[in-house]
Amino acid sequence: MNDLSYKKAVAAGVLLLALGLPVAGASIPRFSLTSPDASPAERPRSAAFSLAVLAGAEQESPRSGAPAEVGMPKKWRRSLIQIGILSVYSTARYWLEYHTWIEDWQYQLTCEDQYRRFLTTEAIRFDSNAYVVNWTHVMGGALYYQMARTNYLTWAESLLTAFTASLIYEYVSEWREVISVNDMFLTTSGGYSVGETWFQLADYFHHAKSPVLKVLGFMNPVNKLNQWLDRKKPASKVYPEPGWHGFVLSAGWRRSSETGRGSFDSGLVGLDTQIIRTPEYGRPGAVRKVLRDTSLSELAIEVALRKRPPGDEYLRDGLSEEVDLYARVVGLAWYRQNVDELGRGYALSLGLGSALTYLRKRPTLYDARSVQVRLDPLPETPTDFRDKMTVTHLVGPVVDWTRFGRGLKIRAVADAYVDFALMNAYAFNAYSAVRPIDGMKTTLNYYGYHYALGASASGRVDVDWGNLWLRGLVSCHVWDSVEGLDRFEADLTNNVNVVDTRTRFLVKAGWRLASVPLRVFVALEGIHRWGKIGDVRAGGRETRTFAGLSCLF
Repeated sequence: MNDLSYKKAVAAGVLLLALGLPVAGASIPRFSLTSPDASPAERPRSAAFSLAVLAGAEQESPRSGAPAEVGMPKKWRRSLIQIGILSVYSTARYWLEYHTWIEDWQYQLTCEDQYRRFLTTEAIRFDSNAYVVNWTHVMGGALYYQMARTNYLTWAESLLTAFTASLIYEYVSEWREVISVNDMFLTTSGGYSVGETWFQLADYFHHAKSPVLKVLGFMNPVNKLNQWLDRKKPASKVYPEPGWHGFVLSAGWRRSSETGRGSFDSGLVGLDTQIIRTPEYGRPGAVRKVLRDTSLSELAIEVALRKRPPGDEYLRDGLSEEVDLYARVVGLAWYRQNVDELGRGYALSLGLGSALTYLRKRPTLYDARSVQVRLDPLPETPTDFRDKMTVTHLVGPVVDWTRFGRGLKIRAVADAYVDFALMNAYAFNAYSAVRPIDGMKTTLNYYGYHYALGASASGRVDVDWGNLWLRGLVSCHVWDSVEGLDRFEADLTNNVNVVDTRTRFLVKAGWRLASVPLRVFVALEGIHRWGKIGDVRAGGRETRTFAGLSCLF
């Protein structure tokens, strides 16, 4: 399966969506300029707009109800029409540019071939596409997801919609190709993790009172379109305001030191967003309930920028040195809270969540979509693939605990997941220096990555104390390659097992400047990567130091 359909459908699909029928909307939250150090009981009854604060006390009653409570219907028909238009457009683009994907074709339009595709497991395989082609199915899945979620379907119904749309595309639109297992995982699970955080963030901005913030709602044009179609329906004006949110836009400097590659400086820009949907969060009172809708969404993006160094002409040109993305959502949760009138107490959530981690360092020129397997020669050895990964953290427990005090807030989040990953084989460069690489897994041979199952666990603690903000984070991951499902399995002569691990720690401190929503910060991060291919092992460390300025909004 290819990425052209999705990447070009994002722009053209939005225009075609205008053929759909009406859907759901929201209301306008207020924002308070109250000091972030005030306790919940001391603040006015409106939402505070700062990373370091709790949201205000009770919300105004006209905006407190959920859409289902005021009778806004689910727009199934409009959702199906919009997804259908996008699917038809994507299929047409695929066949108009068929010459790009001839390398993927291995089935004919005959009864025998299509019987093997539809009614046996022969065609259920991992595909052999480049990394950039495969990871972007996450964005395609997120777009499918929006066309359901912005039509008032639940997150579970939207997830099922994205899965069904992807399944139909794999079986019907791409009838000449294998039925790609990796595409199904990324479109469905990755599409949910990114799609729900995208929806929650854009929907929040769409319902903001501030014109500047409302403009940010156009980050999700599907939501904007459907909200406009429903603008005359009173029920669409209701928006359940979140209990707390934190948005941080940062810019600064980073120095990196990596095993075997020396040190270098780069610019750094990042966006960190969190929304806790539980309206009672941090407000006085005792709460015990089960949350069946999204209670937490997080989206963090960080980009390191620098020019390609002289002498590295075999690396891709441009300013993008590294891109990191992390998205997490919690869809089901058991919630308990007890906060007194002075704002002292706790909130505890134990839920089921999903997440996505994406990392891409500046790639080599031969780690690109232009390289076609079986048509182009293998890369010269020893290879120099740079680290990359797309990890769909499929499902796992998420524990979120907050302790509230007078002028103090401590929040700890811990989670663990079962993973499916597109994983750069860290030991492959070392392996290619001492062993021949022909006959290995197809994507490993050509692009340096493998398909893997694994597990991840992480813990994070945030402390807000006056103007001081502290964060500590640690995570660990292990992935093991999947054998037996390569697109060219019968041709593999060295289908060796691949294991990869990654551990990370981060310590970050910030100080908020008086009377302005700005915070200076410094940070220290350490990453350890280790990999094994057969009897070849390789490991490396990377240390990063940061400094910069953050805007809290």
